[in-house]
Amino acid sequence: MKTMMTKSEVTRAQIIQGALQALEKTGVLGTTTRKIAAEANVKLATLHYHFESKSALLVAVLEVLIDEIAERLREDRAGTEPALDERIEILIRGTWRSITRSRTRQIVQYELTLYALREGAQWLADQQYEAYLRLYRDQLASKSGKSELSPQGYTTLARFILAGIDGLILQELVKPSRARSNQAIEALIFGTKQLSQQLLSSGGNRQVLLR
Repeated sequence: MKTMMTKSEVTRAQIIQGALQALEKTGVLGTTTRKIAAEANVKLATLHYHFESKSALLVAVLEVLIDEIAERLREDRAGTEPALDERIEILIRGTWRSITRSRTRQIVQYELTLYALREGAQWLADQQYEAYLRLYRDQLASKSGKSELSPQGYTTLARFILAGIDGLILQELVKPSRARSNQAIEALIFGTKQLSQQLLSSGGNRQVLLR
């Protein structure tokens, strides 16, 4: 049962959604706190009360975007404890379904990464990358307490998937083709399963790729 949100939490969520709407309309460089306040239908002073800077608000936007994918992945695995191969399929297909629901949101995420790197906010780019890596690693790990791989093994798989998904997102944004992307997703699933077999055969501790 979900708990009721406080008025402050509702306002904060409203501002984050306003920021996301502004980012989708005008991009990172064109988005100001004033525009965000207008989209969120709050006063500028209210926005600054909840978020001390634009960077803090951008972090909150990233967290919401990642949480949306995480929630859908949790729903895909609800009540089940599939084998590693099936967890790989659930993770990659579920992530891709979430990604393809909104082209503009993927553009926003790329813009946020480039903005962080250009503006010297390496920590923001790092936080975005590590959040996705942690999400993928957690989804790959067994929930039963029985670990097929070492922590490093799950991290290796997560990095491999993240690199593949990122490349496919960029390809789909630049030159959209649902058929080609679906074929590439199946190839990524196959490649990840092959890598997992290499890790399993070496006890899950072998340092294979993407350290």
